[in-house]
Amino acid sequence: MFDPSLAPPLPGGASAPLRVLSLALEQRDAYTEGHCDRVCRLAFLLGRRFDLDAVRLGHLALAARFHDAGKIGVRDEVLLHPGQLDAPAREDMRMHAVFGERLFLATGREDAADVARLIRHHHEAFDGSGYPDGLAGEAIPLEVRILSVADGYDAMTSARPYRGAMPSKRAMETLAGERGQRIDPEVYRQLQAVLRAGPDI
Repeated sequence: MFDPSLAPPLPGGASAPLRVLSLALEQRDAYTEGHCDRVCRLAFLLGRRFDLDAVRLGHLALAARFHDAGKIGVRDEVLLHPGQLDAPAREDMRMHAVFGERLFLATGREDAADVARLIRHHHEAFDGSGYPDGLAGEAIPLEVRILSVADGYDAMTSARPYRGAMPSKRAMETLAGERGQRIDPEVYRQLQAVLRAGPDI
C-alpha cells in the first residue's frame, strides 16, 4: 500500500493562484482534494522512476495535484451522484478535463500551458479510447501516462461514501487487466516497483 507521506511536498511550493485553486477545490469536494494530493505524491515517485528532469517532474506534480480541479465546474447532481452515471451525465463529467485545463491556464503562471496540457489529457487511454482527444500510445505525454496510473490506483484504493476502499492487491490486479488498453504497461511495471519499495523509498 502506498503511503503518501513518503514522498516530498509539491515541488516549488504554491503560488497565490494555486492556493486559491486548491482552496476552491477543497470547498467544492473534500474527497477530490485529498485524492489529488495523494495522486500528486504517487505520480512524483513514479516520475522519478522514469528519470524525469526537475522541470518535467515539477509539471507532473502540478498536473497531478490539480488534475481534477475542473470538477469545480461540474454540476452537483453529477459530481456527487452516488452511483453509475447515465450517458448525458458521463459527458458532463468528462468536461472536467477541459475545465481543468482552462482553470490552470487562468493562473497565469509561466508553466501554465505545459501543465494545463497534461491536465487536459489525464483521461486519455493507451489504446486511444480515452478523452477528450482520443490520443493513443506514445502520442500521450509520458507524464500523462504516469498520472493516469497514479489516478486509477488511488481512486480504487480510496473509500467513498458509496463503496469501501479496494485492497492494494486487488487494485493492482484490476490495473494489470488494463495494460495496453487504458494504461501504459511500463508505467504499471514501475508502479509495482514503487509499491514494493514501500517505506524504503
